[in-house]
Amino acid sequence: MNQDVPVTESQDTPKAASIDSEENRWVARFEELLKVKNFAELKSELQKIATDVQTEIQNFDLNSHLSPSAKTRLKKLEQRYSDVMKLVARAQKQFDREFNKSLRVLKKTRSDAEKHLRDIRVKIVKHRGSLAQASKKITAKWAGKKSHGKKTRASKKA
Repeated sequence: MNQDVPVTESQDTPKAASIDSEENRWVARFEELLKVKNFAELKSELQKIATDVQTEIQNFDLNSHLSPSAKTRLKKLEQRYSDVMKLVARAQKQFDREFNKSLRVLKKTRSDAEKHLRDIRVKIVKHRGSLAQASKKITAKWAGKKSHGKKTRASKKA
């Protein structure tokens, strides 16, 4: 007899009725926003709604809305997430160790190269004077031989 009217969850269960009343409450709040004329009132209304939403989110209990099978799936998912986060933390720690080790080796190599370069510069400066003296002697010797007009003979080796 009553087949034309389908029975919905909102008419059947108290949980669904509370959901409908929650939706109606939010719709009424948003309708109030449409009636606001100035910016200050709009801002205060939005702040009220934001605090209400934040309170709703903090008080929302997900487990009360889940079926037993969904709860077990959620537990498995949380465990898997925990395992993945442990692996990520371990990999990050290993990466940090390897990076720091490479950085130490690079710094040591750099300091060794700088030390070696300093030593080479010291040797260059030290030998620059002796090379300059030797160059002067050679140029003086060659200049002296050319001024006398003597030819140098190449020695023959058999």
